[in-house]
Amino acid sequence: MGPLALLITAILATLVLYFWARKAQLEKQLLQEREENERLLSAAEDLQARLGALQQLGDRKIPIDALDRLCEQYYIYEGTENLQPRILKEVRAIVEGLRNDTAAQKALEQSLDKQTGGVMQRLRSAFPKWKEEDYLLFLFTASGFSSTTISTLLEKDKPYVYNRLYRIKERIKASDCEDKNFLLAALEK
Repeated sequence: MGPLALLITAILATLVLYFWARKAQLEKQLLQEREENERLLSAAEDLQARLGALQQLGDRKIPIDALDRLCEQYYIYEGTENLQPRILKEVRAIVEGLRNDTAAQKALEQSLDKQTGGVMQRLRSAFPKWKEEDYLLFLFTASGFSSTTISTLLEKDKPYVYNRLYRIKERIKASDCEDKNFLLAALEK
């Protein structure tokens, strides 16, 4: 009887440990998803605030109202089971739109040029051989996006963004460009 009781106890202990480990794994996965959602929504809120000044370009308008509704719904239903995956899917679509849509990027660039006296035009003419990613980093920074938003849009880690921005500033400082103080001032917003 002793060995049978020991076997049953061992099986029960194994089952308890298995279910405990599975629960811990699911909780960790849920926490990671929640952190990713928070990061995306933080970037979406920052985008919404920064793109508020952006007007229509032709028949295309960045969906600021949709973004506002999504963020509002997220905060209403946060922490409940009613938080629909489609809300986050739409937020991702909006973020991906600005990340990959050159027309939206050009619209943002034109808006920034209007607000700042042509900072992007001056940058592009002063440094025509830069990578497009460098122009985007300058654009997003000069537009006032947070480092979290820029990291999200460029799909890079924050340290990468900080280092790249530092290099851009140093290239501008070291250049013979007559607009270098103007360009550097645009990054200090």
